[in-house]
Amino acid sequence: MDRLPTLILSVALLAACDKGDATPPASRAEGAKVSATQKASTEAFCDFHKADDSGPALVLPALGEVKVLSKPGSWTWLNIWATWCKPCVEEMPRVVAWRAKLAKSGKPLELAFVSVDEDDATVTAFQKEHPGSPLTARLADSKSQSDWFKQLGLDAAPPIPIHVFVSPTGHVRCARAGSIREQDFAAISLLLAE
Repeated sequence: MDRLPTLILSVALLAACDKGDATPPASRAEGAKVSATQKASTEAFCDFHKADDSGPALVLPALGEVKVLSKPGSWTWLNIWATWCKPCVEEMPRVVAWRAKLAKSGKPLELAFVSVDEDDATVTAFQKEHPGSPLTARLADSKSQSDWFKQLGLDAAPPIPIHVFVSPTGHVRCARAGSIREQDFAAISLLLAE
């Protein structure tokens, strides 16, 4: 019976903690850190951000047999993904559609996909199973992945997908680990205007 007061106190404390919004915040792997009610911000969108060309020059590691490179002199959106990454695959149509929407608004950019899958055959098989999926390059040596991510201004093992925006001069202006959601379009548009 001497445990009854402790049990009542515990239930009362739990009830007090349960008030308010019980919705957990979205993780970076599930979406953006910008909520639908916040004003668009490149600082909030990017994990690494430079408003000028003081960021590192983009240096691509060795790529597998399919090579997709950007055109010098234009903005490039580099999407790092994998066939086994569900959020990566789900956001591909959005990324492609946003490229067209940005171009229509006077902000054209090149779009390049780089897979971190183990071999070219996996990427080729995925593209056969998903006609219309964008052409993609593949990181040839997975051992170079950590160093490359650090060069982009991210941690050595960030979650994918990863979005990297490269200025027309070839410098990394924004690197972001995690999926994008509808509300992120405004931040991307602002980034291309910097």
